[in-house]
Amino acid sequence: MQVSDSTIRSTRSGPAVRADRIALTDPGKIAPRLVGLAIIVALSNLTGWASGTQWLISVRPGLPSMVPATALLILMTSFGLLILQRQPTCAWRSGAAPAAVAVMLVTAAIGCCYLLGQSPSPLVLATSGGETLVSLPSLMTSSLIFSLACGALMLTRKSLVIAAQCVGLVVFFIALLNLGGYLLQDTFLFQVLPRKGTSIFTTSALMLLALALLFTLSGQGIMAAITGNLPGARISRRLLAAALLVPILAGTVVSSGASIVSYEAESMLILFVWTVILLFLIIVRRLAMRLAASDRERAAAQAELEHAVHDLQTEHQSKDMFMATLAHELRNPLAPISAAAEVLKYGGGVTESDRKRLGEIIAAQSANLVNLVSDLMDMERLRTGRLALTREPVDVRKAISAAVEQVAPALHKRGHQYSSDLPVVPVCVSGDLQRLTQVFANLLGNAAKYTAPNGTIGLQASMDRHSVQVTVSDNGAGMDAELLAHLFEPYVQAQLTPDRTSGGLGLALVKKLTELHGGTVTAHSEGTGRGSSFTVTLPLRDAR
Repeated sequence: MQVSDSTIRSTRSGPAVRADRIALTDPGKIAPRLVGLAIIVALSNLTGWASGTQWLISVRPGLPSMVPATALLILMTSFGLLILQRQPTCAWRSGAAPAAVAVMLVTAAIGCCYLLGQSPSPLVLATSGGETLVSLPSLMTSSLIFSLACGALMLTRKSLVIAAQCVGLVVFFIALLNLGGYLLQDTFLFQVLPRKGTSIFTTSALMLLALALLFTLSGQGIMAAITGNLPGARISRRLLAAALLVPILAGTVVSSGASIVSYEAESMLILFVWTVILLFLIIVRRLAMRLAASDRERAAAQAELEHAVHDLQTEHQSKDMFMATLAHELRNPLAPISAAAEVLKYGGGVTESDRKRLGEIIAAQSANLVNLVSDLMDMERLRTGRLALTREPVDVRKAISAAVEQVAPALHKRGHQYSSDLPVVPVCVSGDLQRLTQVFANLLGNAAKYTAPNGTIGLQASMDRHSVQVTVSDNGAGMDAELLAHLFEPYVQAQLTPDRTSGGLGLALVKKLTELHGGTVTAHSEGTGRGSSFTVTLPLRDAR
């Protein structure tokens, strides 16, 4: 039995799992796309300043605008991240690290200008709603861009990857807070210092670059636990999405309610907390159900795997026994052949009768070898599907007669009493005469081998409107129920007797060849020492 990955994976597939895998098929492609969007925002802003298109500069008059200096810093940071994503191992030579250092120096200088309260001419400090072409970025904007450049520089050191990703998270959440200020029309959230705000375009670009910083080395640090396709990573993504969306959704609900009905601050806070708890409970319930389903699937897959491993071990043990039996089977005919050859070598077989006797020994044992090798080759052809039948109308009685003729020497040698009961009319099936003869010869030979000398072996054939049943019975060794259940598996027949006198392929061949003819074969035994019977059922030619 072979265990395939598809067999095990099939038990774990589901719509939710597939959706996650599609969403994050290649996390490495996410960062360049995010940087590309940030570049588009910056270039659009520069285009707005050049063409005088107001909506590309600020959402509406009076709100903070994205100034050209900010757009240029965004572009420098973006190109540094792009280079770092393409060549993470040589950041200094490729220019990624120098670009990050340059951005850090420029934003640090801008911060000093705000601390001193003046800027070099012709540049001016930014004033929310009154930005000009030569305005400097606000202190908040400069600080966030400085943090992003610092994070990009830290990504060049493997030991600082987690710290860089933490910087990206901080910048993202601060930018998200600024964006929330625009949505809720709370100027404090996007304008921490009086008249020193961050525009919505700048906020969007910063959020994109912060996410790009997180996904630049998505297979390392804290992102490795989120971007993978393992169950833990999928759960982490769902929890992260819930942590971001639930408070926003709850705040929107409470804010909308407050605009309709007047609430006190305490009531709004309680309502907000209650909404968050309710939404999280719904999400936790869904996750719990998914986890329970995943646990059930994992348990089923584990049980299937253990069963497959057990089957493989059993088959391996059977093959070991088969190899030992095969060596014994090969030695049995080879020993008489070798002995006869030695007799001839040293001048034996002087008389005609002696030479005839030696020839008979060699011929008989050579035939045994040929039969053994033929069984092995037939089994391999059946396993690979390369054994083809020559179908023609066949009288089952003819196949039985040919099989009896083949087995007659073995029956005579062991003194068995053989009897048969065949229909008087032809019993026609569509099949291969040679292979059907092989089926019945194997069953008769099996009965002769496992029946003590002077035993009784019978063959009976009967038919109904659709099929013919051929039963071979004996009063031989029989078998217990455990062995009976696995009797037609390859190599199992080698366990029938303690002396291991069978290669273990005969009954497996009988089953495979019978099934190729569209029939079935069954075995029955009352127990060890109580004989056995085998019944082959084949469809009649007219019934097919």
